Formats: sequence, structure tokens, C-alpha cells
Amino acid sequence: HGLAASGGVYEGPARRVGGPEQFDRIRKGDVLITECTSEAFNILLPLLGALVTDSGGLLSHPAIVSREYGIPGVVGTRDATDRIPDGVRVRVDGDAGEVTVLG
Repeated sequence: HGLAASGGVYEGPARRVGGPEQFDRIRKGDVLITECTSEAFNILLPLLGALVTDSGGLLSHPAIVSREYGIPGVVGTRDATDRIPDGVRVRVDGDAGEVTVLG
């Protein structure tokens, strides 16, 4: 659970990315799972199906850019990067602020 930053529901593969050195791992339709985003992450946004971050509030960079790009976003989960394994299928509910591991 976290803050509902950008509405919509999306299901896709979770991709844990720590920073720009791992950007090449992202494929179209992936759900980005990261601690937080910065301007460096903007290049990935057109590829993402959804965005989930450990930190951030409704006015944080990931919340704003997920709304601008119209992709579901959940921020401020505190521990998504610890609890969501890389590659697992997830459902991101940007209306309810929920991320569910589907398997």
C-alpha cells in the first residue's frame, strides 16, 4: 500500500531498477519498482505500464510524472523494492494506492 498518485489499473511484469545504470533492463509495458525517481528516469516513462516507488508524496517527482504520462502510479510504499521480486507479475491500482503481487 502507498499513496494513490495517478489513477488507473495496470498489470504487468515488475522491474526493480536502482538507477540509470540499470535502465537497459526496462522493456515496454514493465512496471517500474524503484526507491524514487529523478529527472534521469524521464527517458523511461514512455515505456512504462505503471510506476511504484518506496518514497514520495503527491507532489513528488514520480507522482507528477506518472500523472503527466497518464500511467498508474503508487508512491510512498516504503518497502516495495524489498517486497516485490524482480520479474513477478503485479497489479498496480493507482486509484486505491495498492500494489498486488499476482505471481
